[in-house]
Amino acid sequence: MLENLVVKNIALIESVEIDFYDSLNVLTGETGAGKSILLDAIGLLLGDRIDKTLIRSGADDCKVVGTFSLNESSKQLFYEFCDKYELEKQDEVIITRTYSLDGKSSIKVNGEPITLTMLKELCSNLVSLYGQNDNQTIFDINNHIKILDAFAETYNKEFFKDYQNLYYQLKDIEKQLKSFGGSDADRLREIDLLEYQLNEIENANISVEDYEELENKRKLLLNAGKVISNTSLAQNYLGVETSSAIHKAKSSLVLASNYDEKLADYADRLESLSIELDDIYDSIKQYNESCDFSEAEQQKIEDRYALYTSLMRKYGQSIEEILIAKDKINEKLQILKHADEIILKLNNQKQILINCLTNLANKISEYRKENADKLCRLIVTNLQNLSMKNANLKFQFSSQDDFLYNGLDKVELLFSANLGEEVKQLSKIASGGEISRFMLALKSVIASVDNMPTMIFDEIDTGISGVTSEAVAKQMAIIAKNHQVIVVTHSQQIASMADHNYFIEKKEIEGKTTTHIKKLNYEEKVLEVARFMSGEKTSDFAIKSAENLIKEQDEYKKSLI
Repeated sequence: MLENLVVKNIALIESVEIDFYDSLNVLTGETGAGKSILLDAIGLLLGDRIDKTLIRSGADDCKVVGTFSLNESSKQLFYEFCDKYELEKQDEVIITRTYSLDGKSSIKVNGEPITLTMLKELCSNLVSLYGQNDNQTIFDINNHIKILDAFAETYNKEFFKDYQNLYYQLKDIEKQLKSFGGSDADRLREIDLLEYQLNEIENANISVEDYEELENKRKLLLNAGKVISNTSLAQNYLGVETSSAIHKAKSSLVLASNYDEKLADYADRLESLSIELDDIYDSIKQYNESCDFSEAEQQKIEDRYALYTSLMRKYGQSIEEILIAKDKINEKLQILKHADEIILKLNNQKQILINCLTNLANKISEYRKENADKLCRLIVTNLQNLSMKNANLKFQFSSQDDFLYNGLDKVELLFSANLGEEVKQLSKIASGGEISRFMLALKSVIASVDNMPTMIFDEIDTGISGVTSEAVAKQMAIIAKNHQVIVVTHSQQIASMADHNYFIEKKEIEGKTTTHIKKLNYEEKVLEVARFMSGEKTSDFAIKSAENLIKEQDEYKKSLI
């Protein structure tokens, strides 16, 4: 359950901290005081989107911190969440969410960073929040099968898991069949294209070594003028005059060595240098004489290089990628050439899967229909307790044209609030007050199945009053016996039923408007309920009436034990 909530710098709230309890917690206050802001803050803990407009004027950032205690069921789910995302396991959950004006945001669970998607997944097992916009959710027919499956726990059944396994196998086979190109004519056209591509690569006779050698030759040809110019200069520099000078120097050193033997070594080294110089000279001369950079040779190399460039444009950025593409083309070509045999085999497998899926889909449908009746009875019972004595409800089943991930069923929830009235679409017949009570009745049933620790209701009393409001208050008390319930309300019946009351008000301090929250004691609770009855100027009669109402509500709660 949500034990503690800290909110800083969100809209009118500068800094608020609230302790909630494992019972019925009711928040009241003047219109515009900030009750909805508080629920917006809780919504941020549950994964709602956040933007700069929520940050309090004059502040640089905002922050929400929620501390959740865990029952055995939610603890097990949290441990599984930690194992999935490699987080440290703890016996409580502290969610911290911050956002700043520069767009920087942070989401942490017990100090460890997580993503928004992870946050939504985690909180889906901790809190169920019902606001006025949830009415639109129930009007969406696509959500009706999800409601039924949540109650029936369809997704946990082995036959449903078997169905999904076979469903994805069917999708894979359909994908393979589609890869064969459709009709026989389409397949033949693709075979022609693949054969052309394969021949184009094979006839090019490419290799990594050939391409590297070609690049070197092309580089040489593109710079042929510079090469010949410089090798010719080198040949001239190493010509006769240089050789003659070395020979003369050597002869002089030989003569000098007759008087100093140390000079004989220099003469020998010059002899070696002369031999090496003659060899280099002859090699460069031979290179220059053998060079034949003809236009024909250059064109041949450019044509070959252009072929490689064309193949790279079509099949890959490197020779290795082109060769890999060739293997894939050949593999696909062989598959298409033997397509008739493979298609026959896949179609046989497809038919087997369709038969199995049909049987499992029928089993899923029967299971849903059984639970649909149970769910309707439970919701109707709750609606009767909410002063809708003649409410009627049914799930209408029809079949989809094709298999979906969750079966063949198309499910729509039909509703009637009055005696003798046929059940029809919710959106066409339910009033605001009726749909609020319907959602309360529905969520009460679903929560009893999924063991949701905390249920939050935002102005569930909208559109109702009097006897109906009393019925809603009693339903809240029943839910609060097994769940933590947090309610924002304008109803004196619900406020008087609370186990813990909180008053939300606006205060103007030093030219700034700030939302404050106060936990009420018994006397303050009486005055708040009396305010609902008579307005701001509470009379003695209103106070006495409030005391009597609270006493009656307390007696009712005791009867639930």
